[in-house]
Amino acid sequence: MIDSRRVDLLPVEMIVLQGTPLCNLNCTYCDLSPASRKLSHRMPIPMIGKLFSQIKQLELLADEVSIVWHSGEPLSLPPEYYDEAINLVLALNNDDAGTPARITFDFQTNATLIDHKWCEFFQRHRDHLRLGVSCDGPRELHDPLRVNWSGRGSHTQAVRGMDLLAEHGIKFNAIAVVTAETLAQPQEFFDFFLDRADDLTDFHFNILANHADGGPTIGYSRNDTRKYSEFYRTMLSLAQSAKGRNLPVRNFSQTLGRIRAATAPQPAEFLRAGTAPLRQLNCDARGEITTFYAGLSAEFLADHYGDGKGLSLGNIEEQTLAKMLGGHKLERMMDDFGKSHRHCAQTCDYHAMCPGGFELTQLVENGAFASGETTECVIHVKTLTDAVASFVSAQLRQPA
Repeated sequence: MIDSRRVDLLPVEMIVLQGTPLCNLNCTYCDLSPASRKLSHRMPIPMIGKLFSQIKQLELLADEVSIVWHSGEPLSLPPEYYDEAINLVLALNNDDAGTPARITFDFQTNATLIDHKWCEFFQRHRDHLRLGVSCDGPRELHDPLRVNWSGRGSHTQAVRGMDLLAEHGIKFNAIAVVTAETLAQPQEFFDFFLDRADDLTDFHFNILANHADGGPTIGYSRNDTRKYSEFYRTMLSLAQSAKGRNLPVRNFSQTLGRIRAATAPQPAEFLRAGTAPLRQLNCDARGEITTFYAGLSAEFLADHYGDGKGLSLGNIEEQTLAKMLGGHKLERMMDDFGKSHRHCAQTCDYHAMCPGGFELTQLVENGAFASGETTECVIHVKTLTDAVASFVSAQLRQPA
């Protein structure tokens, strides 16, 4: 077991597995490099068992654990691969060593490869499976950036996949990236997902973390605060006046929850908990382990800690998880993240309502962990929080 004094390590609630980096699309805003998305290697099934077994042996599994296949297109691998992986994890979870966790398997897909065989797979594992679909809305918003390797838009294939899921009664959540065109067409954007509300568990719109990427199409600056504020307010109004149809927008429900929690006698530490080490643990197809953020690539900031391996704690095929967690590199990273948290707590009025996740953005944009707000903070947190708080206040002031 890990040293009991390490109270700063939280139980693992999410394990992100990169079954393969391969993707059939070449979306212009993907975090993975084009070269890596052409690699067809896959994570060996025994590696999954090794990682899960070590987490369990260290008594680091939370009561509820989500195992997420992401980073690459997971459906590039056949259903049989995941049948084997799921059966292995469930068997290890239910062995005689300790109390089993409640496990959910999550897939994030671009939906273009969904066919009847995949629908049968989703139904086969429906008791412990959740599905997320990445789609940016109507064709004119989706196709310019979500293209295949020939440069053609993928909207027709994505919609066909979503339609198949609906035909089979398989619900899914939707994630959409917001672009400059989305800001200009909030009604069309919202209506696309509202039309599918009966098929969705919820909906989340995503603003890219790196504000400098993508130029005027998907990039943004602090000068865009008003545009994003208007977009948030419009989306709130559309959600509120959906004429009896319910489209849960996760951005708003989570923000409202944090606003309410901030007024509690003992406010929750969302910022610190959001990137607490081990809460989210990632393993790429080669076995490199990272933590802090879901899906964090080992290549990011490759030379920052002097070993050319970015924020990787090590490789599960080369050393044990226990050795990684007892190493000096994790201590250094935790110290850096702690500097960021303390600085934000001392300087930011939105600290109690911040979901966290901006530590590396501070380093990249401002040059230091303890360096204050970033463009992402302004757009993602402050502007959104103000919009939600203002909207709720206006609703409360209306006569009954």
